[in-house]
Amino acid sequence: MTRVNRLLAWLWTTSWPLYAVMVLTSNVLGAVATMVFIRVLVPLESAGSIAVEDPLFITGVLYIVLAVVAMLGATVWLFTPVWRWQRHPDDHDRNMVRNLVLRIPVYQAGLAALVWLAGIAVVTTVAAMTHPRLALVVAVTAGLACIVVVALTYLEAQRLMRPVAVAALARRFEDSSLEPPVRLRLILTWITTTGVPMMGVMLMVAGQKTGFFGGNAADILPAIIALSATALVTGLVATMLVMTSIVDPILELKAAIGKVRRGENNTMVDIYDGSEIGVLQAGFNEMMRGLRERQRVREIFGRYVGTEVARKALEERPTLGGEDRRVAVLFVDVIGSTTFAMNHTPVEVVEALNEFFERVVAVVHRHKGIINKFQGDAALAVFGAPLPLADSAGQALAAARELRQELRGMELACGIGVSAGKVVAGHIGGHDRFEYTVIGDAVNQAARLTELAKDTPGRILTSAQTLKSANEAEQARWTMLKSVELRGRKEMTQLARPIRPTLADRT
Repeated sequence: MTRVNRLLAWLWTTSWPLYAVMVLTSNVLGAVATMVFIRVLVPLESAGSIAVEDPLFITGVLYIVLAVVAMLGATVWLFTPVWRWQRHPDDHDRNMVRNLVLRIPVYQAGLAALVWLAGIAVVTTVAAMTHPRLALVVAVTAGLACIVVVALTYLEAQRLMRPVAVAALARRFEDSSLEPPVRLRLILTWITTTGVPMMGVMLMVAGQKTGFFGGNAADILPAIIALSATALVTGLVATMLVMTSIVDPILELKAAIGKVRRGENNTMVDIYDGSEIGVLQAGFNEMMRGLRERQRVREIFGRYVGTEVARKALEERPTLGGEDRRVAVLFVDVIGSTTFAMNHTPVEVVEALNEFFERVVAVVHRHKGIINKFQGDAALAVFGAPLPLADSAGQALAAARELRQELRGMELACGIGVSAGKVVAGHIGGHDRFEYTVIGDAVNQAARLTELAKDTPGRILTSAQTLKSANEAEQARWTMLKSVELRGRKEMTQLARPIRPTLADRT
């Protein structure tokens, strides 16, 4: 009993009972309405030569019962592969299931058409044995009803299959030929709302004019009213079904676009249509995957070359070459890194360096600089390139002072040198591999100052020339030292270092 309950629960959650009830009900109602129309509203008896025989309608009722059983059995047979896939998704070819799911509405409509045509043939044959004119009425009326019911069956099946199609098309969809295009759905709507009812009205009028239904025009009025009412009902149903198949995806795309505008890059839409609309839904999802990939590349790229350099490279096509820029350069070099590496495991060395440079990067970014490159146990930060900075020297000096506080108490110590001046900033390398960097005397001077800073109290040095280019508030936080001859330079360079924070506050 438990297994039966699980099976029933599974059938209900997959909406198959609703699907079967809706499709069979529309077909049965269409057949019953057709029989009532012929039996009650078509004025055959007024012609005086035809009497509607009950055995004919008994045959129709029996066929409806048999048709329901046959259609239900054929539907179960059609859906069996889908049920198996739902229970064991990994055991079935996803492309096969996708194609079947998207074509089920067409198959269901074709199955309904076969049942109707067989019924028309059976009932018309029975009627033709005694009343040829009645057989003609049955064939024409049932034929028009068949067109309407088959169209409604397709539209219903297409809407009811949406939850299953979402699962079948969870990844992507590229083929727009698995379901009839949107224009055909609109044509089907026109057929059910206007074409068939108007054809019925014209046939009734023509039959009355030719005497087929008698000479009294009032005799066909109930039939015409019934056809008009049918047009209203079937028109409403068909319009609602085709409207949801078109408007729902548009509204979902509109809502998804709104989420993307608010920065929700993980937004996706369900794919459940086998026509151009499905391609549009899949295209949106593909676009979002590309957007996320671009964002991921940008983030990874920014981690390697700096956020500003990555943004500029993505917005503009980078080319080899450079331009003269006035920048400030901050150089950080770890003290005793070789000894530290000898006394620790490689994993410990990497963890210590990562923790150290994590703080360096944070401080540099707070002062609007970029980390241009890491050189083993050293880092080069640039202020004023690639984006210009009004007070690049002041920002670099402030970053150096903050680093002294931020790195205090860490296992690794460092020397820091700051220099400002003209450099060439641009992309250096070959056409297949290049990097953004700065080259100039300011870079060399910062490296030399860093070497001296390792043996200087506070371990931060800059030049008097760099200090003069900073703002007055920053200058007040530094003190001048002696002049020295830096390695590789002939002229003397006056040094400066930060004063103690307490003295700076008093100043």
